Amino acid sequence: MSQSFTKVRDSNFELLRIIAISMVLVLHADFFSLEGPSAADIRSDLFGSSMRILIQGLTIPAVDIFVMISGYYGIRHSKRGIFNLLFQTFFYLIMVYAVCIACGLSRFSVNGLKELFMLTPSNWFLKSYILLYIIAPVLNAFAQTAGKHQFKFILIAYYAFMLIWGWLFPKSTDYIAGGYSPVFFVWLYLLARYIRLYPIRLSQLKCGTYIILVVVIMITILSCCISTYFRGGYVYGYMLLQYLSPTTVATATLAIIVTSRLHISSKIINRFATSSFAVYLVYVNPNILTPYRNFFNGLYHLNTGLGYWLSVLGLVAVMYIAVAVIDTVRIFLWKRIEHNYLNNENR
Repeated sequence: MSQSFTKVRDSNFELLRIIAISMVLVLHADFFSLEGPSAADIRSDLFGSSMRILIQGLTIPAVDIFVMISGYYGIRHSKRGIFNLLFQTFFYLIMVYAVCIACGLSRFSVNGLKELFMLTPSNWFLKSYILLYIIAPVLNAFAQTAGKHQFKFILIAYYAFMLIWGWLFPKSTDYIAGGYSPVFFVWLYLLARYIRLYPIRLSQLKCGTYIILVVVIMITILSCCISTYFRGGYVYGYMLLQYLSPTTVATATLAIIVTSRLHISSKIINRFATSSFAVYLVYVNPNILTPYRNFFNGLYHLNTGLGYWLSVLGLVAVMYIAVAVIDTVRIFLWKRIEHNYLNNENR
């Protein structure tokens, strides 16, 4: 199939990008900071535990969505693009580390220097996304040349492989890692390309139907998790709260389809979306994660229930805006680099 797409900054998908990164911050204020409710927690506080499970279910698709947005438009491979990605990555790795040392949150160390160059187990997403960027031309070429039936077969076979050996029996492999790997990113990227090239039947449903589908998915997740209330023991439903899970993939796919049907044009949205990756780089920095977790863990014990989640949403909005303001420095520096050194590179 000989069809190409240009990477247009459509505000509908830029808004989804903002939402996805904000979802990551909320996600880290949930199970990451508080840990998943145990069977005893569910029995003693059914409402509070259910709220935490639902928030986790709604936000866990965030990473899938972010990768799928890249796949939907297709990453255009260029020196300018890879330099921009690397500049932004190392700008914040260095800046956050320096600020954390100055504030006493971190110490200058060999391990800290290794983290600057992503030479430790942390920053798994950054390394996976950089690899995805590198191999994107190969994925784009496959998407353009493969027929619809071959493309569909590859997607189904690929996901079936990951479901069996990466989700149902995760100990049988170590490279799928429950979706924390470029192996899964490749599939998400191709899935989004397929949706763009060959609109699926789901894209023809009414808007109300999408809401019903998401509600059904969330009820399924919640039911599987709180079944522990009656059985006791291990919370088996947490299998559904993984990047690789069918429920997570389904929710992310619905988000992409719904967003593709919207028509929004906003310079403000586009500007804030420009800083979405910067927001991720700041708050998921290994020097920030522990203070982040401790802060929200303490906040939860001071203000549980609905009050906690309202506080989280307010804080996430403030944190996003704060980084977007700071990011004007990085944007200015990058534009100067573009003008002075990369002006001859074709866009």
